[in-house]
Amino acid sequence: MKRVKKAGVKVRRSRSERSEETRNKLIQAGARTVGRYGYEGASIARITARAKVALGTFYRHFRSRQEFFDQLLPAMGHTLMSFVQERVDRDVIGAEREEQRLRAYFKFLDEYPWYHRLLNESEVMAPKAHSVYFDLMTSGLMRSFGRSQKRGELRAFKARELETLAYIVMASRVYLAQRYAKSNGVVQEPPPEVMATYNKFIQRALFD
Repeated sequence: MKRVKKAGVKVRRSRSERSEETRNKLIQAGARTVGRYGYEGASIARITARAKVALGTFYRHFRSRQEFFDQLLPAMGHTLMSFVQERVDRDVIGAEREEQRLRAYFKFLDEYPWYHRLLNESEVMAPKAHSVYFDLMTSGLMRSFGRSQKRGELRAFKARELETLAYIVMASRVYLAQRYAKSNGVVQEPPPEVMATYNKFIQRALFD
C-alpha cells in the first residue's frame, strides 16, 4: 500500500484507490485528447502519454479503445452535473434556478472548451456512450423538475411531460453555447440581454 502526504500526515492509499485514480487520469486525458484530435485521432498512445502512464496500464482498465470511448462521455456527464450542482444556490427556485444552471454550464465550458466536440462526435464514434449520456442528463433534469413540482411549480405540466421539458432545456443550453460560447477563441457566457431573454422564456414557458 502506497503512502501519500496529506497536510503533513502520511496517508495510506489502498490498491483499489490507486487503481481508481489511474482510471480517472485516463478518462480525463482521453476526454481532452478527443477534444483536441477527435475520436479518430485519439490513439491509445496519445491518451496514455497525456495521462503519463504506460501503454500496458491502459489495458488493465479497459479491454479496447472502443470500450474506453463508451465510458468517456458518461464520465464527463457526471463531472458536468456535479459542476453545475455546486454552482446553483439551493434556495433559488423557478426560472432563476434555470438561469443559474445555464451560467454554470458556460463556466463548465470555460474549463472544458473541448467538451462539445466530445459530445457531438460521440453520436457516430461512441453511440453507446451518446445514449447513456442523454439518459443520464435527462433523468437528472427530470428529478429536478420533479422537485419543482413538489414545491408547487410547473403546475401546467404532468409528470409524463417532464422528459420532453428536459430535452427542450438541454437543447436550449447546447445551442446557446454553440452561438455564444466562443469569442475570439475564448469561452464567454451570452450577453446580458440574451440571458434576460432566456430567463423570460423559461419563466413564461415553464413557471407561469
